[in-house]
Amino acid sequence: MNWISLTRKLYPILLMVSFSFFCKSLPSFVPVKEHKTESISSDGIVRTFRYYVPKQIKESRLPVIFLLHGGGGSGEGMIYLTRMSEKAEEYGFIAVYPDGYGNRWNDGRKISHSLTDKRNTNDVEFFRDMIRFIDKEIPVDYNRIHAAGISNGGFMTQRLLCEADDLFSSGYSIAAVTSKGIKDLCNPPPRKSIGFIMGTSDDVVPYLGGTVSIPSDPSPNAKRIPAGDVLSYLESLEFWSSNFSCKEETKSKKRHLNKFWKRDIQYTQVTDCQSDEKVEGYLIPGGGHIWPNGFFYQNEKQYGYLSKDLDTREIVLQFFRTTNRKDKLVNNAPLGN
Repeated sequence: MNWISLTRKLYPILLMVSFSFFCKSLPSFVPVKEHKTESISSDGIVRTFRYYVPKQIKESRLPVIFLLHGGGGSGEGMIYLTRMSEKAEEYGFIAVYPDGYGNRWNDGRKISHSLTDKRNTNDVEFFRDMIRFIDKEIPVDYNRIHAAGISNGGFMTQRLLCEADDLFSSGYSIAAVTSKGIKDLCNPPPRKSIGFIMGTSDDVVPYLGGTVSIPSDPSPNAKRIPAGDVLSYLESLEFWSSNFSCKEETKSKKRHLNKFWKRDIQYTQVTDCQSDEKVEGYLIPGGGHIWPNGFFYQNEKQYGYLSKDLDTREIVLQFFRTTNRKDKLVNNAPLGN
């Protein structure tokens, strides 16, 4: 048997092995079709969102976690990116994936090219309306409502903590620091727990502060569009802890998930010594504009949000577990970092 004949015989086997390995390497997630899709009227606009209720309900009232997409994204994309519904099933909370108006959130930056900013949509009221709707379907624990978002969704998470501090217990901003718009709207900030994950090489949101710049198209050399000014990463931690009664700050280094990556992640935590509130941040050396350890974002063919920096999902869940007004959101959830 010559080499060509042998190759032809082995090719299907090699292809099956390769495909099997690839499939096993993909993270699991609850399919979109298993989520409920709803439309409601809020601020005079029809708004849409998806949400997942665990099949096994263990409590009379369930916690809620909102997952906010970035600019140009969608709630459906966040189902893929975060894979949070899998954890909702495991731990027993409601995962909600709302859609921004025109695929963006009115996060307070007053961006001139943004449709939702021009209209000044009342996104905060939209979140209140979603909770009212969901609470009629399945009882919600109002002491355990949280939000986490990436980029534009991370900025919006901070606006929710500011203007709906009666509703949200805590929040997490990924690839987003604090905008100067939020600082103006929310000064002094409420005494709330919030976390940040930022990369030092984020080419959209500068971790040292300055102007957010959005690519006009997906090409490598795309023209940049300014999208509001922001504080630095450290200034953001300082801002959200500025109203603490007294501060206790700790710093440490966290192990990188990728064993080939030798640089440690810088972790900072500021706690209010007279309450349970805390502000924490993970600064990733060389990290980009990503949801670390996320999966594909907009569709099944588009990748690029994969990384092995931190397990964002587990960090967010652990944070929310310890920042409820009462009880625990997740029991025994691993840190993942």
